[in-house]
Amino acid sequence: MFWTIAVVLTLVTIAIVIYPLMRKERELDSADAYDLKIYKSQLQEIEGDVERGLIDETEAESAHAEVARRLIGAQDALEKEYDTNLKDPASTASASQAEGGKSNLRFVVVAIALLIPLLSLGLYFTLGSPDLPSQPLLSRLSKPPEAQSLTELVASAERKLAANPDDLEGWKRMAPVYARMRRTDEAIQAYRNILRLEGESVDILSDLGEVLVIQNAGVVNDEARELFQRANLLDATAPKPRFFLAIAEGQSGEVKDAIEKWQALIADSAEDAPWIPFANEQIAALQKRVAAGSTDNGEAAQAPLAGPSKEDVDNAAEMTAEDRQQMIKGMVANLADRLNSEGGTADEWVRLIRSELVLNRPDMAAKTVTRALDALQSDVDGLEKVKAAARSLGVSIDQ
Repeated sequence: MFWTIAVVLTLVTIAIVIYPLMRKERELDSADAYDLKIYKSQLQEIEGDVERGLIDETEAESAHAEVARRLIGAQDALEKEYDTNLKDPASTASASQAEGGKSNLRFVVVAIALLIPLLSLGLYFTLGSPDLPSQPLLSRLSKPPEAQSLTELVASAERKLAANPDDLEGWKRMAPVYARMRRTDEAIQAYRNILRLEGESVDILSDLGEVLVIQNAGVVNDEARELFQRANLLDATAPKPRFFLAIAEGQSGEVKDAIEKWQALIADSAEDAPWIPFANEQIAALQKRVAAGSTDNGEAAQAPLAGPSKEDVDNAAEMTAEDRQQMIKGMVANLADRLNSEGGTADEWVRLIRSELVLNRPDMAAKTVTRALDALQSDVDGLEKVKAAARSLGVSIDQ
């Protein structure tokens, strides 16, 4: 079957390449011959215009005379060209040579088009392995681990976990692998299985909450926030739960509490901790909103909406201020895309409006208000909440 398809595709390709080259070129008229045709056509058009009453006899005679003059000139030039070709055999020979050169070029191109697949086939039989049997997945997964690719290792581990879903060590190995591969659904399920089999710990609760945040485009939703709170109860000094809880406070509009949490985390961390620059940026953004006094109840608006991923946190120490700003813009864009495509709650729309203002994009904030009002048509309370937030933030409402 493979060879049949390969031969058919090769023949079709060769035909597509050769057909235009084998077509005989249409002999083009000279410029004078072309002009002659045009002038004859113009004479017919003048007669038609007279019949339709578009021009009178006087205008027609004048136009006839002018076109006839040009037609005679073109006819004379064409006859001179013909006489010249008869008296000059060199030009005829040159034309014949040009035609012969084109024929030779066609022959060379056709030969190459036929030769390439033949050479390819010869090289395949010489260097390739046409008789090598296929390798089913089962046989590939039975190879020693050191001989398997990452994809094969993951597939092998998944096969074992499917046969033994209570393999705690297997889930512990796979959960971070899924997270690094950005397979968030599988990572969440793996961490849930670890919680089911081993019970709660600071690391597992925090890691599961982090993957939920990544899946939710950087927003710390209620489930993730609860996981970080439970981790914080187990160890109040653990930095990861405190980091995401500070983000959650800012996202929910509890700005003063968020600032306090960030300041406490900085105070309890080493000076070179990778989250320190990001924490300082968050504090500066929150304090700026406090100074502006643009919130519903007199408090400051929240910090940029979406929190960072684990990779963002690990790389935060090496980020420039411009890079961090770009990261924040990306997280806000992710939330905007999700709300525009899937919809969301009034609180989420309000957070997006505030985030656009934090990024100093009042035009985008106004457009977000319009989209939110359209999306929340069936939610009366939600509509009022968005309108109240827009008025307090100084964003115009078009409806």
